Order: sequence, then structure tokens, then C-alpha cells
Amino acid sequence: MTTPAPRPGDEGLVAVAVLALSLVLVVSLGVAAVVGDLLAARQRAAAAADLGALAAAPAAALSSRNACAAADSVVVANGGTVRSCRLDSGDVWITASAVPRSTLARWVSDRLLGGRGPQVSAHAGLR
Repeated sequence: MTTPAPRPGDEGLVAVAVLALSLVLVVSLGVAAVVGDLLAARQRAAAAADLGALAAAPAAALSSRNACAAADSVVVANGGTVRSCRLDSGDVWITASAVPRSTLARWVSDRLLGGRGPQVSAHAGLR
């Protein structure tokens, strides 16, 4: 069995196809890494907000200042930043954000979210 002779102009077509598919693969992996980092930052913010609200609920019985201070220390210890803290009818509402870890994900976050990182709200009370 013999292989057919290449047609004129077909030299290098496979190389171009391999380069194009490689580029698609690299871009897809980069997008997946950025999205994964943003989702991880959102999960860190959610955990920090939940724990901050739970820590602030008992302190809310004393004062809103104590509650927000307790929430702030717990949120920061869990890798987040408190964006807002308020008391409403005995419940503590915390909004926390977390910054993505990779440089590219931080750049995307800056462009899409104004540099705040993903934000999540949580609340807790003693009722």
C-alpha cells in the first residue's frame, strides 16, 4: 500500500492545526484557572462572613460596636475583609469579601468587581 502524494500547498497544514488547537487548550486552561480562583475567593468570603456573623451574634447583646469588632477580627482571621456590618432587630448582618490569590484573577476581579473581590452576606441572631 502506498501513501498518496501530498497535494501542492498542503505542507504545514497539520502544524497550523496543531498550533491552533494548542492555543485553544492553553486559553481554556487559563480561563478555567481564573474562574476557579474567583470561585475559591467567593468560598473564602462566604466562610468568613458566616463565621463573622456567628461570632458577632452573642456580642450584639452588648452593643453594635462590640458585635462589629468581633465580626471584623473573625473575618480577617479567615482571609476576608468586612465590607459592612449592621444590626437589625437583634440580627447581625455581615458582608465580607476575599481577594483572589492569582495575579490574573485579581486583575479580572479589579476590572469586573471594581477591586473588591467577590462579596457574600451572612446574618445570625440569638433568636
